[in-house]
Amino acid sequence: MKKYILYSIKTCALLIFLSSLFVSCEDFLEKPVGGDITIDTIFTSSSNAQQLIFSLYHDDYFNPNNIAINWWDQPQWYASWSEIGENIYYDDFSWMWNIVYVNGTMSPTSDQIYPLNYLYRAVRIANTFIEMASSIDAVSQSDQEYIKKMKGEAHAHLAYQYYRGMRLWGSLPWIGEKLNGGEEPVERIPYCDFVDSIVYHLDIAASLLPDYWEDRFTGRFTSVAAKTLKARVLVYAASPLYNGPVPDYASGYEHPEVLGYGSYDPNRWKIAADACLDAINAAGAAGHALYNESGERKNIYHLSINLTDEHILYQRYKTTNLEGGWFYVHNMMNWPHGIGWYKKPEITYQPTLRHVDRYQMINGKFPIEGYVDNDPTQPVISSAGIAAGYDDQEYWKDRDNRFEQNIVRHGKLFGENYNSLPVNFDPATSNPNLSGWAGFKTNFIVRKFVNEALGESPSIVYTPVNPIIRLADLYLLYAEALSEYNDGPTGEGLYYFNQVRARSGMPDYNSENYPGG
Repeated sequence: MKKYILYSIKTCALLIFLSSLFVSCEDFLEKPVGGDITIDTIFTSSSNAQQLIFSLYHDDYFNPNNIAINWWDQPQWYASWSEIGENIYYDDFSWMWNIVYVNGTMSPTSDQIYPLNYLYRAVRIANTFIEMASSIDAVSQSDQEYIKKMKGEAHAHLAYQYYRGMRLWGSLPWIGEKLNGGEEPVERIPYCDFVDSIVYHLDIAASLLPDYWEDRFTGRFTSVAAKTLKARVLVYAASPLYNGPVPDYASGYEHPEVLGYGSYDPNRWKIAADACLDAINAAGAAGHALYNESGERKNIYHLSINLTDEHILYQRYKTTNLEGGWFYVHNMMNWPHGIGWYKKPEITYQPTLRHVDRYQMINGKFPIEGYVDNDPTQPVISSAGIAAGYDDQEYWKDRDNRFEQNIVRHGKLFGENYNSLPVNFDPATSNPNLSGWAGFKTNFIVRKFVNEALGESPSIVYTPVNPIIRLADLYLLYAEALSEYNDGPTGEGLYYFNQVRARSGMPDYNSENYPGG
């Protein structure tokens, strides 16, 4: 009887389970809530359509190329500092994505250098919005104006994606419409046409976008940002990498036209300079200005962790960001081991001694002019360095104020609001207050863009601002373009160049301090 009752219970339980399974399957096969939403539904209102624009600001597609993004942040991972890779020591961990950059095995599908599938996904989003914007039902004049601005953003993002591709590959296949599948392969277009197409869309964006958005929309493309990005694209295009004959390494390549212009034209520098000046004037009219409120010894550091009027195009993170914002608002990206609550050793980016040696003295002169047998531990002190009393054992004394703001060195305080111990990079591992760690080689880490306050407690947060283009960048682009076009520095170019130096207490440019100056 007991066995029968137990059998009956098990049978009933099985029947209940099977019936619930069938019900669950039936529910699963039912059309979900919102299942009737199509691309046309998205574009029935500006509030729906703006979600596409917002998605383009996700850091999968929109982020700086010169900030050390942390290990958790794909697709770039650690490789965002590729621009200064020659002055950064990389520890050769096989699991670290940046190794393919260092050893030269990267390809268009390498995750750490912005994969093409990400780029073209963003291109498709931008093209879709541009094509469908006219179908959005505006409910008011202000709504119609907002739709126009969003269309400007779509044009700007389209250009921005191709600009990112240009930095890596030269020309790419240009997709200027939403593809539906089944089309023939699209070939790379000539580099000159590629640049012209980017500029074309940035001009449209500048004509549709506002000079600035209301506060709740900070971080979005503006007319000034579109003009500034155009200036940067044209300066890059005028540079020797593209503006010159076909390089020797590409001799015999069937399509050299996708790599650059194939010949040198100095007028490209003039076009770039004009674009820079147009952007500078627009930035001034919109209220942008160099940050200069924290003093010569703090301006650069405070600028790197705070949103200021100098920021023209930038990326923000909040704790609710899907792309890992929690990490960015709670964790420093690069800090000395053992200082503060966060104990993970970040050893990927270590500035080298050669990098440090390139900082000028506070008088504008370079203390190092070379190395014995190319050994950076045996510097050749310049006559200017000797005259200034430079001592390579106290290399930090009387250096450019930007050095201490950018680099953490042995003996310097870090997080002084909660830490009184100097940074200790002594290689003797028996030292109880060691700030280094296994794999640490250069005795330097990065301070810039690292908010030291976060080390005091995990409860402390801040909203990072990662600059893509600042006004100082624009000033330096303009100075470079004028100098290249005129075969040497010009008064107007140096006016802007010296403003950037002056806020850090550095003297004006002096050609005698520069080889070939």
